[in-house]
Amino acid sequence: MSVWSWVKLAVCLWLLRQAIKVAKWLLIVAVAVAAWPVTAVAGIGYGAAWVRGWLASAPATFDARQWRRQVWTAKGRIAAPGAVPLMASGGRIPAGGTIRSVGHRWRPVFAVPYPACTRHMVVVGATGSGKTNLMMRLWAGWFAAAAAAARAAAAGRGRPPLLIVLDCKGGADARVKAARTWRLLHGAGARRVAIWPDEARLSLWDLPPYDLAVLLFQMIESGDGAAAYYADIMQAVLILAVTAPCGPPAAGADFLARLDARWLASAWDDGLHPGEVQRIKGAARHLPDIQLRFATLLGRLGPALDGPGNLRDADAWYFILEGTSQKSVAEAQAMAITELAAHAATDARGPPRAILLAADDYSSVSGRVPLSNLYERGRSLGIGVQVSAQSWQGLGATEDERYRIAATADGGVWVLNTPYPEPLTGLAGQRRVLETARRMVGATWGDEGTTREHRVWTADPELIHRLDVGQACYIHRGAATFIQVARPRPSPLTLTAGGPGGDGGSGPGPGGIRLPAPRREANPAAETASDRLDHVTGPWGAP
Repeated sequence: MSVWSWVKLAVCLWLLRQAIKVAKWLLIVAVAVAAWPVTAVAGIGYGAAWVRGWLASAPATFDARQWRRQVWTAKGRIAAPGAVPLMASGGRIPAGGTIRSVGHRWRPVFAVPYPACTRHMVVVGATGSGKTNLMMRLWAGWFAAAAAAARAAAAGRGRPPLLIVLDCKGGADARVKAARTWRLLHGAGARRVAIWPDEARLSLWDLPPYDLAVLLFQMIESGDGAAAYYADIMQAVLILAVTAPCGPPAAGADFLARLDARWLASAWDDGLHPGEVQRIKGAARHLPDIQLRFATLLGRLGPALDGPGNLRDADAWYFILEGTSQKSVAEAQAMAITELAAHAATDARGPPRAILLAADDYSSVSGRVPLSNLYERGRSLGIGVQVSAQSWQGLGATEDERYRIAATADGGVWVLNTPYPEPLTGLAGQRRVLETARRMVGATWGDEGTTREHRVWTADPELIHRLDVGQACYIHRGAATFIQVARPRPSPLTLTAGGPGGDGGSGPGPGGIRLPAPRREANPAAETASDRLDHVTGPWGAP
């Protein structure tokens, strides 16, 4: 075969193959055109039957598809840079993209009004549900809104914010969360964020003398029955030691030195206090035991409550309590810190502060100070209180206490994925739904039917059971909004706000607040699975 013949054969074969391909596509197009009316009618009919509920599984399937679509839209919305800042107009605190709203006005980005965070909130979510990210966003948003409100107030009448966070579980995870909170609050405008006990200390002895005596008595477990007599003696000795005419103790060593019969007799034996002198003589033989108990207590508490330091020294405090490993010590620390917070709310030595006391997993240390007492005291002092727990049972020791805590959360209840959400979703109540059924005549649907009214949950417990990481339901005043929480990151727009420079090297001086560089964590492996997922889905920057 010549070269020319071989070329002609190759060309003919190629043209044949192309002709076959073209014929195949033409056949497909012809079939599609011919079948299009039938396909369209069948699709429209099936869709109409699905929407009208004629198919048995249509409502449930439709709702599931709608939920997936709403989640996808909310995730896309919070991924846009700047879409969910720490604070929005009007002092509102954005939390994330709205997935579904029942009873609340629907907005693309759901935001909590600033006054809601000044009252009491409950956050319930299992480990790894994204509870920490939600709480951090609320903390930073509250701080930014409170600072803005203080700047907008009349001269000298603003209430600068004071954020007090109790991380009650402790451990390596607490250090990771503290570092994230430190950076986030600096971005929200905080000049100094103190991390206790790693980098800052407080003085327990700044409390008023009688309050200090009561607190020291409560920090020691005295028992019941025959121990009540000893408890009365110990309380009397504490009052004598703390309220001595020379003034209250200035430190732990000073206080322990006062638990001595000779010191007390010398301090009170001025001829003006005969009753106190008699009480000292009656309690003299118990003083060595009392001194030993308080020396042990102060030794276990460590130097972090022995000063120097005051809550007024910082804009925000992050307290790490080792509630998991040292429960009794953490409980005593929680009692002391809440007492110091109460004193800060009534202290006339400085300007009044807007205070938010946020307790993460407070149930770990609530044995000595129940959450209900914390709520009631915060309300009487004008302190906003935000508490979190991993489950409904973690809110209190009894069912009555749990319901009391949840029912008095007038700032709202946040429910993330948790195994037992029904008591919390019940706070949203039920809503009226009309269900329509049509009558079938032969093989066709007739014009007659029935409509009946029934009640469904406003916040569906089954839906909360299926919540993914970072999804939450906000329940407030009989309404519920499901959101995709946005990972809290400081917006670049908030970092150049005017104002004086910060303490501790966190500010550059007049002209703005500079965001500190990220700190290297001591244990990166301690980051939770929720945090790692948020690093991937976060809206701003790299982790």
